[in-house]
Amino acid sequence: MRNRYPGSALGRGEDKPHRPTSGAEYLSFPAADATFWVEADDGTRLPVYALAGPAAAPALLFGHANGFSAGSYAPWLRAMARHARVFAYDARGHGASHWPEGPLDRVFRVDRFATDLAVVAHAVMARCGGTPLAYIGHSLGAAAAIDLEILGRAPGWARLVLFEPPISPPRGSSELAVALRATRPLVEATARRRAGWPSPEALFERLKGSAGFARATDAMLMAHCRAILKPKPDGGFTLACPPAVEAAIYRAHRDARTWDHLGAVTAAIDLVGGDPGLSDPNWISLIIGELARRLPNASLTVLPGAGHLMFFEQPDQCLELVVTLLCAAG
Repeated sequence: MRNRYPGSALGRGEDKPHRPTSGAEYLSFPAADATFWVEADDGTRLPVYALAGPAAAPALLFGHANGFSAGSYAPWLRAMARHARVFAYDARGHGASHWPEGPLDRVFRVDRFATDLAVVAHAVMARCGGTPLAYIGHSLGAAAAIDLEILGRAPGWARLVLFEPPISPPRGSSELAVALRATRPLVEATARRRAGWPSPEALFERLKGSAGFARATDAMLMAHCRAILKPKPDGGFTLACPPAVEAAIYRAHRDARTWDHLGAVTAAIDLVGGDPGLSDPNWISLIIGELARRLPNASLTVLPGAGHLMFFEQPDQCLELVVTLLCAAG
């Protein structure tokens, strides 16, 4: 019988599941070659995971989606490390990060994710001898890069590849109506999400039967389930990103004014969108063409047959696209 819970390879893997014995030992990406920590100005501490790539290869930083973590993409990041020196981090509110107490709408403001990215990027560049980084962002990680450009604090990326940033359209627009129809029930469902699970395998079985992960490969989905659950002292696991935090982040990005400032973004951006022709298209897939038109130096690639979770549905195609873009950047 086929292994129902594959490990790290993009299609099938043999890695043993990560089984930390206490919350203190939890990392979303325990198999990384190295882990170091950075600290934001409000005391938030973020783990940065490093994968050793070829010595002469370009350096690449990866930012994950809301509710995910760096380790959610572990099989893909390991495959990417054959072509680049790869770094990834757990955003505030996710994975092994530590964040300060306070109102959620203050701790998880949109600009916080942007300035966190700047802190991580400069720390990684320092470890790479000042070499400019390529940045790959998915969803929340992609939006953080655009907000950082608007703040004028971006480090000067060697390449900026952003997979479906959730940039909410302006009030009164037809695009906003599309976004709100999708995000309102998403926020409500996220806030009610079950936090406790007996095992990553139990979460895998639940997600595999859901609409959002129906097209995900088993290897990528299992990596995600292992990465986002941290052990509880009394047994079992809980979501490392609490449902209330994930919902607050969705609300923050839904209400942000990023769209109004897109014309000020001068960086060259490679946007990647999902297929708007799917029977269940994501709202970002439906508006990303307009987003690309409003960014002065953006190009757009659409992945046929892919939804918003394209790294999990089409990991090989995403890998090929990123490698091609990195090669084009030299």
